[in-house]
Amino acid sequence: MSISKKLTLLVAVALCSTVVSAQIEVKAGDETIKITPSGRVYMDGAFYLDDETKMGNGTNIPDVRIGLKAVYQKWDFKLDMGYANSKVSPKDIHIRYNIDKTSFIKAGYYGELFGYEAWESTAYVKFNGKSPSTGAFESGRRIGVVYERWGKQYWMAAGVYGDGDAVNNTKEGNDGYAATGRFLYTPFKEPGKIFHIGASGTFRKADANGYDEDGKESARTISYVASLGSTSIEKGKPVNATISDADYQAKYNVELLGSYGPVFLVAEYYHTNVERKNSMPAFKGSGAYAQVGFLAIGDNYSYNDIDARLKTPKPKSLELVARYDYLDLNDGHAQIYGGTMSTWAFAVNYYINKHVIAKVNYSHMSMGKKNPFAAGEDVSAIQGRFMIVF
Repeated sequence: MSISKKLTLLVAVALCSTVVSAQIEVKAGDETIKITPSGRVYMDGAFYLDDETKMGNGTNIPDVRIGLKAVYQKWDFKLDMGYANSKVSPKDIHIRYNIDKTSFIKAGYYGELFGYEAWESTAYVKFNGKSPSTGAFESGRRIGVVYERWGKQYWMAAGVYGDGDAVNNTKEGNDGYAATGRFLYTPFKEPGKIFHIGASGTFRKADANGYDEDGKESARTISYVASLGSTSIEKGKPVNATISDADYQAKYNVELLGSYGPVFLVAEYYHTNVERKNSMPAFKGSGAYAQVGFLAIGDNYSYNDIDARLKTPKPKSLELVARYDYLDLNDGHAQIYGGTMSTWAFAVNYYINKHVIAKVNYSHMSMGKKNPFAAGEDVSAIQGRFMIVF
């Protein structure tokens, strides 16, 4: 992306920020549509303490977003476009019908509701990136329809989703599809006393992969890829497994969230099983992480009933977080070695005001002996991020 285009995007986000606090109302007779602009910019810098495998230090703008939300009676619509890495890409495009105060139906293009961290906004994850295990096993954005409902001691969602290439529509063949559900038990949700535990599951038919020279559908593949922990500058993928002749995958996730006063704990476990055609052995992979943190400065954590997660700390809060993650994409029986990686990470987050956040991360990654990126090596990274979110 040229410098002029980047400046244009930054100006556009700045313009959005000037009106976001004053909601726009469009009236036609007695009808009113409320429109709220949105935007975000991330600015990152990273320094790598590499081993034998060399990695590039540097700075970048990993994400720029411009969007809006419109509300009309019981309906609301969201449009969010990303401008990262010199590419324009849709993020969230969906319409929602609010059945009542505790349930709705949503249709459009958005992230599958699988697990806790996987569908947390990148603006509010505790580190500059999601955990490697989440990065490998999250389902990503799809076109779908989902029903969500919550009560005093539960939260649930169930949806059906289309092929991962549905937006670009570049791969021919019968589309893949998925059914995904998430259920939580939420006995405590008051500020300073929060607990939920639950599970997610998804069954997905592998996405289409085009046709071969004979006009038959090409063998389908399923891939699991993780980046270097909390870093965004280095583009290497240290853990990467591609499963050929894939038929379908069955994934599940177990999650736990707890908070007492200014302290919180989040932990998740992921497991996947990929069944394959042509008598090929199934592939199994797994990963897990746990992160704990506390507000050194600020009020107690509070809970978001609608999204079933912690709310963002208030302005002037200082947050300290530690995370351990272990990811294993090696399967000797299937003869697929995507690598293993264990990661320790630490974060200091300062919420300057409602719209500006500064983060500093340190991560130390140990690669397994069969890691395809840097076998047996240890890599450390220091990364900072300055965020403007509206």
